[in-house]
Amino acid sequence: MNSVLDLRNLSKRFGTHSAVDGISLSINKGEFFSLVGPSGCGKTTTLRLIAGFETPSSGEILLNGARLNDIPPYERNVSTVFQNYALFPHLTVAQNVAFGLERRCCSTPGR
Repeated sequence: MNSVLDLRNLSKRFGTHSAVDGISLSINKGEFFSLVGPSGCGKTTTLRLIAGFETPSSGEILLNGARLNDIPPYERNVSTVFQNYALFPHLTVAQNVAFGLERRCCSTPGR
């Protein structure tokens, strides 16, 4: 099975603090993947790196084999769902997930 997302020796430092330190992983098409760990272990920073909201200090992010490191967030075909702040409390989980998908579908020319 070919991987869809690859992180290769990905690191992010903020000054002398290493938030992500050499993580490598591959996620294959159709897999459901979760990052789990204690507060401060680098989960959010890793997601922010994948989304393009942070720039890696070293390593590579590949999506379908294409290197994303220098691609701005709005040109990446990825999404991030935050734990609390970006959810609509009046919507169900399914409606929250569908919200972004429906907006993308309806705002894309030709759809």
